[in-house]
Amino acid sequence: MHHLRKSVSRYEVGSAFRGSGALNAVGDSYVLLARPSADPNVVELRFQFRYAAARQPKLLALDPKTLWFSSAGDAPAAVKSRRKVEGFDVEQALAALGNQAGYNDLRTQIMTAAECSKRTAQIAIADACQNRRIIRDNGLYRIPIEFAAGSRRLQNLSRGSAGPEG
Repeated sequence: MHHLRKSVSRYEVGSAFRGSGALNAVGDSYVLLARPSADPNVVELRFQFRYAAARQPKLLALDPKTLWFSSAGDAPAAVKSRRKVEGFDVEQALAALGNQAGYNDLRTQIMTAAECSKRTAQIAIADACQNRRIIRDNGLYRIPIEFAAGSRRLQNLSRGSAGPEG
């Protein structure tokens, strides 16, 4: 038995343990017992395997008289679909913040708009910087001038010319 961090999604079973570096490296199979609702008599079993696909989470119901658990069926499927956040999503989030923002504000905006995890938003920001879709300037992120809407370079690139005369 090991303590977990406070919020764990279905996709993070193996990495949910505190100090998970060692535990996640050692185990081949994980079973996580979680409470999916406020009902104290219902728990959810989540599974993760190193060499096999994860099984559908199962619900267990506790009989308060006998203190035995019995199967309550499959856990409801996750409603949100996970997706990669693209550079365009980062640009849109930055535009929504007035075309300039600090890291935490930009990350929060991406997480809200794309309904993604903090880690996915962090990766998206790093990728957008690496691909020069956004730049960091004096501690703030912004869209490069050459790619800002209506810029001369962007118009020239769309016509096939990169020079200022177009």
